[in-house]
Amino acid sequence: MRTATTEETGLLLEARSLVRVFQIFGNIERTMILFMIATGNGITATDIAEAIQVSKPHAYQHLKRLIAGGWIKPVRRGHARGYVCSNLEVHLLLTSLRTIARAQGSVFPKGRRRDPAMILNFRQWQDLKAPAA
Repeated sequence: MRTATTEETGLLLEARSLVRVFQIFGNIERTMILFMIATGNGITATDIAEAIQVSKPHAYQHLKRLIAGGWIKPVRRGHARGYVCSNLEVHLLLTSLRTIARAQGSVFPKGRRRDPAMILNFRQWQDLKAPAA
């Protein structure tokens, strides 16, 4: 059994870190909220709840998680609290992801079979699962 190289181990650590970052997108409502905040200017929880048709407490739960993850920050908007991207990099990332999502939607319509050549062969990465010696 071969051991993972330093480069492969680094790649695995980077991939795991990125997976943790992108777990925030594992929920469609939270992703919609992020996209709305990226395009809106200080959008409120009420605006969000009405737009995606969820209760305000449900919207607040998502907002709380997004704040804790460093994706967004609250700002005062008159008497209400609005939400904006936490920094320019987050805003640019979300804008880019929306562009990618739109492009993927037109390239990979529903029901299309996946090309087997595009599916990652995870067996070749089994060695990376073991801790580095």
